[in-house]
Amino acid sequence: MASTDSELLSAWRAGDDTAAQQLIERHFDALCRFFRSKLGDDVDDLIQRTFLDCVESRDRITQPSFRAYLFGVARNRLFDHLRAAHRRPTDAIGSQSMADLRTGLSRAFAQQHTAQLVTRALQTLPLDFQMTLELAYWEELRGAEIAAALGVSEHTVRSRLSRGRVMLKAAITKLASDPAAADEATTSVARIVQKDVLFS
Repeated sequence: MASTDSELLSAWRAGDDTAAQQLIERHFDALCRFFRSKLGDDVDDLIQRTFLDCVESRDRITQPSFRAYLFGVARNRLFDHLRAAHRRPTDAIGSQSMADLRTGLSRAFAQQHTAQLVTRALQTLPLDFQMTLELAYWEELRGAEIAAALGVSEHTVRSRLSRGRVMLKAAITKLASDPAAADEATTSVARIVQKDVLFS
């Protein structure tokens, strides 16, 4: 039976480097998706820095889960990167969209037209909403984990999910090349967002 994140974290804190490696490998793909959906493929440095931050603070992780802590660190690294690149205050970054902050983004799912359209639509949302939707429906974090990762209340998470779904549907309709493409993409998203987001 596979060890839980909590068990691996405890073993890591006790000096088990193998546990640390397993924990990092378990969440590597999710962290890649988090950064690539916003910045394209050139995100290796941000991924490494995020994991390094976790290594350096492993004894201080107090979030509901390791995933919540990991995505909280990733959010901070993303905002630091965007603040440096675009010279904007950190508190203003979350209200901007990636389409506004950066043009010519690599598409995370270039092989699939529908997934590409959804990714493009997500990138037009304010980052606070994009990250909330992604963590809930693509990374399947619980409400409490999302709240911890983003540094907001669970009430705010609920509000962002509700508003974000409406915004995403409108963005897909606006970006779609034809009604059929819009219908296909919104249907795909509808299947994804049917998943329950559990709140404690």
